[in-house]
Amino acid sequence: MKVVMDSDCLIKLTRAKAKEVVLRNIEVCIPPKVFEETVTIPKDNGYPDAFIIEDNQTNGLLLIRDIIYDPNVDEMVNKLGIGYGEADVFRLFKSGFFDIISSDDRRFLKIMDALDVPYFTPTALITYLFYKKVLNNEEAKIYINNLKEMISEEEYYLALREVE
Repeated sequence: MKVVMDSDCLIKLTRAKAKEVVLRNIEVCIPPKVFEETVTIPKDNGYPDAFIIEDNQTNGLLLIRDIIYDPNVDEMVNKLGIGYGEADVFRLFKSGFFDIISSDDRRFLKIMDALDVPYFTPTALITYLFYKKVLNNEEAKIYINNLKEMISEEEYYLALREVE
């Protein structure tokens, strides 16, 4: 599976200590703006997540893909008011080389849902790895519990139920 990931998802997976297992088992790409949002700017401010994400990119686990601008996609982005990094995630997805978007930005996901664009949240990625037998239920529960403070209560309990 090939995934385009936004900053919100990437940071949450990093903080939950689930990013490496996701990156080792799913091909994850980000556009340059997401790299800027998660590494370049935060690194200047000393955020430890930025250094971890940069190491993943340096080691080839996290791929950066340039955007191919399409006037029709740009028009959609502008009309829908999709923000900075998410706009390029959507543009990259629309290039046709990806299966799914991964985000936890509720506003962005509502737009993707309305456009019938497939997406996974961070907990859905963990559940996916559980169903693919990459993670056992105890490992999946640990990662979901690590996400608990960063996701809605409903999503937390639904994800736990899925991996039991």
